Amino acid sequence: MNKLSNPINWIRRGKWIKRLDNGGIVILGILLLGSTVLWMFSMDEAFLSRFRKSLYYSFQFITLGKDVDGVNDPCLRHALYVLQFAIPLFASGTFVSQLFRNRLVPFLKRVEVNALTNHHVIIGYGAFGQALAKKLVDKKRVDKKNVVAIDLLDPFGLDDTNPIVLCHDALHTDIGKIANLQHAECLYLLLPEERDNQSILKNILASNSLKEDLRIFVRTASGDMQRLCVDWVGLKGIHSQEFDIRALNPFDIVARGIVNTYAPDVYAPTDRVGPVAQTIMVVGTSEAAKALLVRFARIGVFSPKGKLHVVWAGDGVEDAFRQLKAVYPALGADFSSVNDWGGGDKTSREYFESVLPPIKLTLLNIPAAEAIRKQSIAVMDNTRWPSVIYVCHDSDIRNLVEARDLQAALCMDKEVIRTTGKGQQQRLILAVQGKADLGIAEDADLPALQNLPYRIKEISIDFMFAKTVAEDRADEIAKGYFDVYAESHKVEDKDWNHLKLFEKESNRDLADHLAMKARYAGIGAEKVTASVFYGNATLSNDECKLMEEARAELIAMEQRRYRAFMFMNGFIHGSHPVEYDNSQKSWGKKLDQYLRVNDTLLQENLPEDEQKKDDDIVDYSLQVLRLKNLAAPR
Repeated sequence: MNKLSNPINWIRRGKWIKRLDNGGIVILGILLLGSTVLWMFSMDEAFLSRFRKSLYYSFQFITLGKDVDGVNDPCLRHALYVLQFAIPLFASGTFVSQLFRNRLVPFLKRVEVNALTNHHVIIGYGAFGQALAKKLVDKKRVDKKNVVAIDLLDPFGLDDTNPIVLCHDALHTDIGKIANLQHAECLYLLLPEERDNQSILKNILASNSLKEDLRIFVRTASGDMQRLCVDWVGLKGIHSQEFDIRALNPFDIVARGIVNTYAPDVYAPTDRVGPVAQTIMVVGTSEAAKALLVRFARIGVFSPKGKLHVVWAGDGVEDAFRQLKAVYPALGADFSSVNDWGGGDKTSREYFESVLPPIKLTLLNIPAAEAIRKQSIAVMDNTRWPSVIYVCHDSDIRNLVEARDLQAALCMDKEVIRTTGKGQQQRLILAVQGKADLGIAEDADLPALQNLPYRIKEISIDFMFAKTVAEDRADEIAKGYFDVYAESHKVEDKDWNHLKLFEKESNRDLADHLAMKARYAGIGAEKVTASVFYGNATLSNDECKLMEEARAELIAMEQRRYRAFMFMNGFIHGSHPVEYDNSQKSWGKKLDQYLRVNDTLLQENLPEDEQKKDDDIVDYSLQVLRLKNLAAPR
């Protein structure tokens, strides 16, 4: 790519021209004012008459059309000579900069975009869009991408490391044409309003100007919309058999990234036999905190027996929980409502409570540090202290204040020091920042702080969103599961795009949980991260043998994970009414799925065919981990 066609060089040149444009107008105004004042001093007429003539003569300077030789005062005459040439110079420079900025640069960008292939298109260049673009064009990436961003923004106001930015109203523009979607690899619809994203998606799908294997990410803004998108029936605007369309809520994506990267079993051992496998604490009632809670409820199965204990602390958590429970009723399930979940008399209390709710939840409607000092968390053994504390306030400063309060409170407790102290891995207090890291966690390098049971780390929401989307291999692993399943079950239609969004999400959660299974089997966290999340390593035969030895426990974990996924997506135990058997007998299992019922969710002893499904998933996991030809991350 030559210097003329390089969009980075356009933006750099455009920045200098913008300075001339903005500065030229100001300077031109000052020169015209100075010229007017000088002309007024050279005249002896009335003030109003002098002002009119002086202003007229000054504007004549723009075309060098006014003679100043008749001015008697030599100082005024020479000053006017200077202005006679300065004014047209800055006037023409401003005019040229406007032409460059409004005509030439957009034309050059269109030429460049039309020449791109396998590029990524981002519509909605807010904080999430800019972070994603920055990650995709990062020079350190092996597969650095070309990115085209579309928004109502001034491209010259952006950093010169940003991608090609086109200024258009995406709602009223042919996106397929201006963004060259026929040759694009991914499309991200990241406008804040989910209705706008739906409208753009509808227009794009109707345009027939898309690449066949284009992946489309559609931003949703609420938990209700997210559930509606992944419902078995699904939304017409989201479901497509030609393209891989994925609905995403940015905070859900951030929660996935945090759980994958900073899972509790990375920082503390899992209790394999007790009723509590791991304990974590979530602090705050922000959208990030709610998304984390939902994510752990969907996938937080770290042991075949014990549950994940989530302590949710902070002012207002009870109100926040009521809001979440309205969208995800499974979070508030108890045995008194066993009939509401289709359990009936055959379901024992012990088994019901081992399944619902998916996590053990403790609400503490007080500041988290105060809860620690009051010992509101029961202390029985090492796993009872939070393995990770996720601090998720809307204010970045408050996050760090709370993180420091928690660190001080925990590290002053003798029992914490005894059970999690010297000789053991430091546990984590993760400050989930809205904007950027403030730097307090950098002090963790001090030797004195390295001996504390808990250390503080900051992570930016924007960064985690971009990192998860740009480097996430869940789709590739999910497709690997589907390919292995389709091969073993002789499925004729092996097209991933033909699967419903619900089935794709189920496979993606299965892919994420693969890391938890591997760590439970005894494979090191670093090796799991490299093989599952980055795809730059494969498991050795000895490591695969560890998973085979833990086969029975992994099957039990998968059974619990599957139930959590189904309950969190609104399914209950049961089957469709008998009345449907005659009229719609051919629908079979599909009808159950449409009605969101499943007759195995609260069944203690699964039939042989259902047990085989869980057995197969563990086998598929080993096959997927052994695959070396999985696609690289985006």
